[in-house]
Amino acid sequence: MTTDTKPFALIVHNDGSFVLADWTPSTEPHELLRREGMHQTTRMASQRIDDTLTAWSDDNALWEDGQVNRSAQRLLSIPHTICGPVVLTGAIPHTCAGIADGLTQDQALRLIERHLTGKRVLMRSLHIPAQRTR
Repeated sequence: MTTDTKPFALIVHNDGSFVLADWTPSTEPHELLRREGMHQTTRMASQRIDDTLTAWSDDNALWEDGQVNRSAQRLLSIPHTICGPVVLTGAIPHTCAGIADGLTQDQALRLIERHLTGKRVLMRSLHIPAQRTR
């Protein structure tokens, strides 16, 4: 698999657990969550994090007493509140506001590493071996 292919989305749950899922540009985040066995009835709103990353979350969850997803907030370094599972995908091309690229393998691995090595990750006891230099 080359890093040019963009077949991934990363789902970050409230408890810090995550799922690396298959993604196609025609998939919508709420459909992906349903396919992964999570109940999500509403469409999810997108938020551009940078030129290569988009976060999808349920904007209504905050008003419906949804659980705050502190793991996703720390991972993305954003100050505002996000509730419920967050789906991370690649960029949204300017021509198609509702269709997002997937994450490349390199993007997905960087996000997972950043998530697992973050200060307050709930799974902080997990040891991630470093690459050997010799």
